[in-house]
Amino acid sequence: MGIDPASPTTDTGLTGGYAMMDRTISALLLSLAATAALSGCARDPGSDSRAVTAEVRKDALGVVAAYNAQDAHRAAAYDAPDYVGVYHGTANTVGPAADEAAMKTQMQAMNIKWQLGPDKVTVARAGDLGIFEAPYTFVITMPQGAVRRETGTWTAIFKRQDDGSMKLWRSIASDTPAPGATAG
Repeated sequence: MGIDPASPTTDTGLTGGYAMMDRTISALLLSLAATAALSGCARDPGSDSRAVTAEVRKDALGVVAAYNAQDAHRAAAYDAPDYVGVYHGTANTVGPAADEAAMKTQMQAMNIKWQLGPDKVTVARAGDLGIFEAPYTFVITMPQGAVRRETGTWTAIFKRQDDGSMKLWRSIASDTPAPGATAG
């Protein structure tokens, strides 16, 4: 997830600059590459796309529920061994242990409730990858009581593991820029 408790969080996340544009472009390119990978997969005759779609949605919502319950261990349990989390303004989170540690740090510094809007799930024909996309709002309550909101899009890519389970392989949170914000 990757919200930096030492950095002030605003309603709109980062403002302007090429760094935000670079992160947004990087997230877009990763999403496009994953979509291209999904469309190029040969159909596994044993895969049921409705079942995989339901599995991906259930797991994505499970991550959010665990996070909102302040259970970093349970949230990180959805991560694949080669998990990478990409969140604007922070270094990438690599691996479940790093993800759990980052979430624990966030949870100690502030209370964040993660809300999702209507989601879309795209599943590879082979049933080995699934992309969950949804608008998000983080409602952040600081220790002194101030409440802030951040909105954006969460893209979560789940990958089938050797044991047959689907695990969160890539997690990308891309915040929505402030109205009227310009790069430069």
